[in-house]
Amino acid sequence: MQGVRQQIILEFFEKLFAAIALSLGSAISGVALYSLFSRRTVWRNYTPRGAQAQTAAAREVALFVALALGVLIAKAVGQIPFDRIVVSVFFLILSFGALLFGERSAMAIVPSFAASEWQGPAGRNLFGWALLALGLVAEGRQLPEAMILPCLIVSIGSSYLPTLIAGRKGEPGLLIPGTSLFFLGSLLGQPLLLAVGAGWMVPTAVQITLNLKASFATRALLASIVGATGFWAPPIAGPVAAGLLFLLSLEMWPLSLRLLVMTFLRTFYRFRIYGKRNYSSDGAALLLSNHITLVDGFLLGAFTQRMVRFLVYDAFYKNPVTSFLLSLFRTIPISQGARRDVVESLKKARAVIEEGHFAGIFPEGGISRSGHLHPFQKGFTRIVAGTEIPVIPAYMNGLWGTLLSFSEQKVNFCIPRFFRAVEIEYGAPLPAKVSAAELWRTVKSLEVNAAFRDSERAAILPLAFLEAAGRNEGKTALISNGQILSYGELASTALLFARYLNRRLRRKKRIGVYLPNGPEKMIAHVAIALAGHVGMEIGELRGADFDSFVSTHGLGSIISSQSWMEQHGVAKTENTFWIGRAIKHFGHRDRARTWIYRMLAPRLAWRQVCTFPMRKESAVAIVASRRGPAVLSQRGIWSAAQGARRVLWFKPGVIVHNRVSLQRSAGLLLGFWMPLLNGATLTIDDRAADFEIIDPQQAREVHPHSKHVLVAEDELRSTPEEVVASLAHRYLPVFELPEASGVLALSSPEVDFAGEKQSGIKEGTQGYLPFGLEMIETEKGIRLRGPARVLRYLDQEPNDGPTKTQTRIEDWIEVEVPAVFTDQFFVTRKSTSEPSTSSTPLLHQTISSLPDE
Repeated sequence: MQGVRQQIILEFFEKLFAAIALSLGSAISGVALYSLFSRRTVWRNYTPRGAQAQTAAAREVALFVALALGVLIAKAVGQIPFDRIVVSVFFLILSFGALLFGERSAMAIVPSFAASEWQGPAGRNLFGWALLALGLVAEGRQLPEAMILPCLIVSIGSSYLPTLIAGRKGEPGLLIPGTSLFFLGSLLGQPLLLAVGAGWMVPTAVQITLNLKASFATRALLASIVGATGFWAPPIAGPVAAGLLFLLSLEMWPLSLRLLVMTFLRTFYRFRIYGKRNYSSDGAALLLSNHITLVDGFLLGAFTQRMVRFLVYDAFYKNPVTSFLLSLFRTIPISQGARRDVVESLKKARAVIEEGHFAGIFPEGGISRSGHLHPFQKGFTRIVAGTEIPVIPAYMNGLWGTLLSFSEQKVNFCIPRFFRAVEIEYGAPLPAKVSAAELWRTVKSLEVNAAFRDSERAAILPLAFLEAAGRNEGKTALISNGQILSYGELASTALLFARYLNRRLRRKKRIGVYLPNGPEKMIAHVAIALAGHVGMEIGELRGADFDSFVSTHGLGSIISSQSWMEQHGVAKTENTFWIGRAIKHFGHRDRARTWIYRMLAPRLAWRQVCTFPMRKESAVAIVASRRGPAVLSQRGIWSAAQGARRVLWFKPGVIVHNRVSLQRSAGLLLGFWMPLLNGATLTIDDRAADFEIIDPQQAREVHPHSKHVLVAEDELRSTPEEVVASLAHRYLPVFELPEASGVLALSSPEVDFAGEKQSGIKEGTQGYLPFGLEMIETEKGIRLRGPARVLRYLDQEPNDGPTKTQTRIEDWIEVEVPAVFTDQFFVTRKSTSEPSTSSTPLLHQTISSLPDE
């Protein structure tokens, strides 16, 4: 039954019967308030927009008439020689029956009488309705008049809880709590306890019935007839009916345990859901998501508003504990044995899904131990092949590094903070014929959306550094020729020098850093970011080359030292700052005040030095690129550092030795900002390091005992095979790309846990795309999307005038680099015999960094 008129007629009778039940004043008729005050808006779906006002007016008149008739009819109904409790229950169930029938008919599900409807769960549910009606009547007729109003209030109040649970969980509310209270109230003779149980059970029974395709009108009528017999039932009928209903509800113990698990997860995590409309409220579907933790299946069950039945390898069923949990959540076993067994298990899984279930699978084939989004297996295509089952992509974010996720060769057992923000985004449903590669790209796009949201919520780069310095106050930030600089000292000195700069610079400027490797260079780069200016590294240039570089890049000020400039034959100008002299003049009072500000709040300390408005899209650094000087934003550097941190183990205590210039994007990201944002230790001494970052031409300078060697390659530089062989297992190539605020592809160390290996490196490739970066191959190169993209370029026109700023890059960026995906989504160079035709040379500080001709 559909259409505006039919919906209004159904709502009319619903309100009429509810008004009659309420007017009779019985102990249980207060539940009729559910039907009386519910505002169904299904009719809006069938009403033309221009006629909605007129239809709403007609509906309000119909509801008023229904309520008035209900009050008048109630007087006549009260003369019926039946107990008023019996009569009120009869009309109450009729009102619920009208509501249920209207809701189901609105969804175009016409109840039909079939043999299967009166068997199994539907039959038990029908029996439960009858027992409920019998128990309510038998117990309600024994209530004294003084208890009617209190029972009404208690029953109405308690009835909201199961409705709330059912609405949030997407499953029917539990009968066990309500029937337990109802049963205890009957045995103990406590009317209020019984009213609580009744208030819980009635909406719960409605929710359960709503999920079955049986005849609701017949069900409600039969329950009313059975309930009317309670007028002649002996006093023991109430407790007996309540006990039977309690035993009946015990068959729902799996639902009860699922609720306990979901309640724990919803307490432990704070969920954010995106794209709810992309999965249907009913019907068959296959959900595919990334896999981060050991409890992802339970989390997705808590995320979605439907029961998700996951496909799980049958090996997990060998353990009795995991077998019990998996059976509790009605998982579908998939064989890992012979091919015939695998095919047979996939057929069974397909049959289950075709019955209308919402199933889920993790197409990566296992938990990500390296932090990458690994290629998807093709098993799911066999399940949905030749069907109309929609495939729903999803991405879970915020779980990496949390409890029961993998990190650095081990499972993380650290208890995270409560109410941790975890989010999931559902993509638009895909057809059943979608390939594994297409699905991977779709999920990767959802990952990029998550990275954008992360960067929006993150602090700007200066605050992120101050927060990291506060967490690692006494830890070592730099080891330089025996000199040790702690994070506290670095942050305090950089804040003081940033204030020194802004007192002398009245507007934002591009500042060049012309210093040797050491603490002063580190302080200068951090101070420029804190002060809100844009910094750029200047190599060991001399005389005219230095002047040309400064003019070309529009560097309005220079931070240097007198000895270094004299050594390279560069003359001091009025816009040159001696960092060494400035640091010496910082007094103990200034340092103490800065330390207090930092301890109180990083934002308070930063506000003392920065006078410029700063946003996440503010420029912070300039690096060299083939297209010209590239301007990186605070969001880009922060996002690129977060993506690299997932796969590279930069954390407090890890020593990083950077041999790559900070003028290059890989050196600035991997060798400077990423270690500082994670509490790692930078060193310029020739000592063994956990990670060493080099250029391919510097491979022979690597310390023989350094654990991992990150080799910054791009379309011009590649590591010779003999060098790769000499580095052996330490060799981790990365694809440097300024347009990606650092690197386009990252290799990560191999992870071996319990005999299962995952590798982030493959011979002949440069690794996987980092978190938050999306790539599409084109004829001329690639297109990139992600928060880590370059902010803009600087046009170089030294002969025609000053440097100009190009238009900002909004979403996708075209880059002419010979990069492609392999079958397993590793990034590699495009195989071509044509030489690169870029007209803009790389602007590195020395000619020796370019390949030999």
